[in-house]
Amino acid sequence: MRKWKGFVMLLVVAWGIIVWPNTQKVEAASKYIRIDEFIEYIVKQMGWQIDEKSEQPYIDIAIEKGILKNNDFKDYKAYLTRTDTAVIANRLDEFINLKYGYTDDVYEFLKDCKLYKNILYYSTEGSLYPKGATRETYSEERFHKDVVEPILADFSNDRNENIDLRTGYYYIYDDDGNIIKRYMKIGLTPMNIETLDIDPFDEKSEVIQAWKKIKDGDRKVEFVLNERISDISKIPENKREAVANIVAKGIIKGYSNGMYVQNREFRGNKKITNKGAKDVIQKVINTDLRAIISPDGQLTRTTKLPKNADEYAYILESFPNEYYESDYSFMTLTDYEMGVLKREDYYYPTEVNYKHLYDRYYNYQLELDNDKYEYYDTMLYKLDRYLQYLFNVDYRKVDENWKENLASTFDQYRQDWRIELWIDRYIEHMKNNRVIVECERIAFDSSSIYENRKHIYIKVYVKYRIIADNVNVESNQLIYGEYNSLNNIKSGEWREGIYNIELTSTYTKGQYQWGVASYNLIYD
Repeated sequence: MRKWKGFVMLLVVAWGIIVWPNTQKVEAASKYIRIDEFIEYIVKQMGWQIDEKSEQPYIDIAIEKGILKNNDFKDYKAYLTRTDTAVIANRLDEFINLKYGYTDDVYEFLKDCKLYKNILYYSTEGSLYPKGATRETYSEERFHKDVVEPILADFSNDRNENIDLRTGYYYIYDDDGNIIKRYMKIGLTPMNIETLDIDPFDEKSEVIQAWKKIKDGDRKVEFVLNERISDISKIPENKREAVANIVAKGIIKGYSNGMYVQNREFRGNKKITNKGAKDVIQKVINTDLRAIISPDGQLTRTTKLPKNADEYAYILESFPNEYYESDYSFMTLTDYEMGVLKREDYYYPTEVNYKHLYDRYYNYQLELDNDKYEYYDTMLYKLDRYLQYLFNVDYRKVDENWKENLASTFDQYRQDWRIELWIDRYIEHMKNNRVIVECERIAFDSSSIYENRKHIYIKVYVKYRIIADNVNVESNQLIYGEYNSLNNIKSGEWREGIYNIELTSTYTKGQYQWGVASYNLIYD
């Protein structure tokens, strides 16, 4: 009897050894999707007619439609990766939805235009202007006929707009009267057609809205490409832009890197599951299924929101509710606490969008050669640098270079002589006290920009620690800032803070200088 039991056990084990590898293969086949299976799914979803006589009908029609390229793959039976899913999905999205909803010629033209006071300026260095041409060899009438009319006239007619376009050369000169920049200026023909002037487009016209949509869309992709994918270096260079596009469109989310971390892992070399690949295509076809991505390329969330979510344009997936629920600077004002602060004296973040900032500040500061977001991006760039230098300092290493770098983040850099005095005073104290400030994380969401009595503020999160011989001293001797107020500091103990930082500008040497307010303070 024991022999029979042993024999049966041996058969069971042997059967397991034989079946287990095959089971693994079946599971893999059902879990992941091959390239040819993915293409077949796309073709069927699109309803494209195939050539039944072809040996690879689904591949052939995908190549014909531009969804596949001849040299994309050596083996269509191989499993599909997340990167290649993104590349194919992005081609399909542009096949269906075009580039932000516009044809290639409209996109190529408007992306190279500047918009100034609602008039378009196309640089003569752009691809649609003949290389080496001048006004003498290529007239504005010729450019208007060759480029402007075929693109913008049809573009407007498709949207039932009746506009009479006019084009002319526009030059920028240096102080000596030399031409340093040439543009083709494009706008509307004035009512008085005898004048040579060019009138601006209407703010709400489809032409202006298209320019904004293209500019903002490309800007979002640039953010994703440069800042939002932590493992972008592992993706082949020729495929990175497609991946960035598909992430910026909210079609593939990637994987979280943790709270207050403002990039996500893509894992492009990993195989994609059958379900995951098909979900991607459904999001391409049905845009309502896509995730909402912030203007600077970050994943947002719509569930488990902070109690004051209506005060923000969006809530980031990687930021906790406590960030958004933290106090605004105007809440510390006596007038606010007493309930007498006028509503027009403060604006919540949802009210301080780019249009608000443009109308109140940038509209009077930007010149033709400035990018639309130049001052906006500059103030956020300087904010980040300010925080990096403020919360990463070592008494053994601080020098003139650190001092200059910190000073350059302020709006009144090289204007207010007190900045150098204040920094020197701080350096003296922190060296005597052997202060080291170490930072683990700095993060801020641009949707948290708000106004307090016509002053711009933004909320920032910082995780840091202070090591010093004596932490029971004035806060401005530990962290730079004349009027800082930090509580319960313990040497070497990590602490987290959400601070309100003021951003402002100063007019100097013929231009505006944006940065952190010189008198900014850090307080708990």
